[in-house]
Amino acid sequence: MFKLIKELFFLLDKKQRSNLYKLQVLVVLMACLELIGIASIGPFMALVSDMSLLDSNSYFKYIKEIFHPENQYGMLYIVGCLVLVALALSSFVSMVTTWYLSLFSFKTGAEMADRLYSYYLRQSWVFHSNTSSAKITKQLSTETTRITAHVILPLMQMNARIVLVCFIVSALFIFNPLVALSGALIFSLAYVFLYKVVKTRLKVNGESISNMSEVRFRIINEGLGGIKDILILNRSNDLINQFKKSGAEFSIANGENNALSLVPRYIMEFLAFGSMIGLILYLIKTNPSDLGSILPTLAVYGIAGFKLLPAIQQVYASMALVKGNIEAFQEIKPDLVASIQSEFKVNENINSSARMNCKKTISLNNVTFSYPGTEKNILDQLTMSFPVNSIVGVVGSSGSGKSTAIDMILGLISPSKGSLDIDGKAVSSETMRTWQNNLGFVPQDIFLSQGSIAENIAFGLEKENIDFNKVEQVIKFAKLEALINDLPEGIYSLVGERGVQLSGGQRQRIAIARALYTDSSILIFDEATSALDGVTEKLIMDAIHQFSGKKTIILIAHRIKTVSKCDVIFFLDKGKVTQQGTYDELLDTNESFREMANHA
Repeated sequence: MFKLIKELFFLLDKKQRSNLYKLQVLVVLMACLELIGIASIGPFMALVSDMSLLDSNSYFKYIKEIFHPENQYGMLYIVGCLVLVALALSSFVSMVTTWYLSLFSFKTGAEMADRLYSYYLRQSWVFHSNTSSAKITKQLSTETTRITAHVILPLMQMNARIVLVCFIVSALFIFNPLVALSGALIFSLAYVFLYKVVKTRLKVNGESISNMSEVRFRIINEGLGGIKDILILNRSNDLINQFKKSGAEFSIANGENNALSLVPRYIMEFLAFGSMIGLILYLIKTNPSDLGSILPTLAVYGIAGFKLLPAIQQVYASMALVKGNIEAFQEIKPDLVASIQSEFKVNENINSSARMNCKKTISLNNVTFSYPGTEKNILDQLTMSFPVNSIVGVVGSSGSGKSTAIDMILGLISPSKGSLDIDGKAVSSETMRTWQNNLGFVPQDIFLSQGSIAENIAFGLEKENIDFNKVEQVIKFAKLEALINDLPEGIYSLVGERGVQLSGGQRQRIAIARALYTDSSILIFDEATSALDGVTEKLIMDAIHQFSGKKTIILIAHRIKTVSKCDVIFFLDKGKVTQQGTYDELLDTNESFREMANHA
């Protein structure tokens, strides 16, 4: 537990630690006022049982001199009101402390989720290609929520209750050491024993909750992402059964952990009442001749027990919750630590709009690349040079390395060997952002958000930052006018999740408009016209070729006619350039290219 607290404290930033220290002051103040409230009950009950104390007790005399009551009952009324004021102040400070503890816990949890989200979005394409989206979704939604509600908040509440328990037990020890030590030992040993019994089960259930959360997110993604295939192949029952099975295990683990944190309360209540009865019998035996004097003592112990029992129960429940959800923290701890370290390494140009000046050539220089954990080279000493303001085609059979080479140019992956050179100078991690600001990319698989057409064209920008005049311009170039004119709300029409309300060709044209929106000097098309009909493809390709001499265009294509007008074409096979030349040159000299052209 102390190791966990230490690790969590390390993950707090400077502001969070400062707020934590301030909360500790509130926690101590709350404990002091709770103690004062409890202590004030004793004198009041003593006064109720023996009104002669008004004349013999110096404190009561002092109160009498201040308020000047008319009679003994007036004095009793004043003392009762002062006790109520003490209890009210204690309750108010307790409410304020609880309020700020909750706010701090949930705000800290949200900020951890923000830090993780920022960290994930800034990771390389290799990281995302090797990491399950279901796992990332689980980390950001489920695990951070578990850490907030079932680790950070319980730790804060446990801290407050431990301080309160220490204050009350210390006061009781001064009042009666034997009773204080006996009660502390009974309850402490009982809770320690119970915790030792259940902690292994709590940990196992916590691991099950983490695993089943990921499984359920994966099933949800597969079910909703592949809904067409599921409906056609009638696979819904299989996925539903998987979801139910994981849900059953998930619910049992959650239910058991919740029960294990609450059930001991009833055992402790039994011990508390038994202890109270034992205390009464003890006091009667030690004071048989003056039962009236027992009343104040019983009142103090009763109120102290009333405060202590829930406090000790909350300490136990918090420990149980933390133990049952510590797996969530272990799951995201490496990424949280890495996110803190990456904050110090974030490129200063991450939000820069500056662009690298490219005047002559874009080159992949003797590049070799393989994905982590594999020995096969996807690119093998690949060298390609793209003249600025030319139109270049990249062709080859499936698996030849075309898309990987383009990912390298896009800066999505870094070469194992070799370099990406601009005008003969290698692009480094420090200058990558300024290079990427030159790029417009149209992928084969287009992602569309649930926003409007305009928001998808200016993807990633907040609505107030969108240049709608520029949106209108790129719509014309991408041949989207017919679609826009048919929609009742024009460019403000929503496209549906992942653009389900649009055809494949319409989605690709929006992607082309998106690439043009940034005024990129280099446009890269990865099978970008594959979903277009012949007429629209010709119109788009004619428009693209109008940029000849003005922008650098790189076309990846399976359909050879798409690259027929390129200035130069690279033919790739097994991660290498086997030949380059114009369309006619490759058609004459390269049998594989000629075969692809004949089947186009």
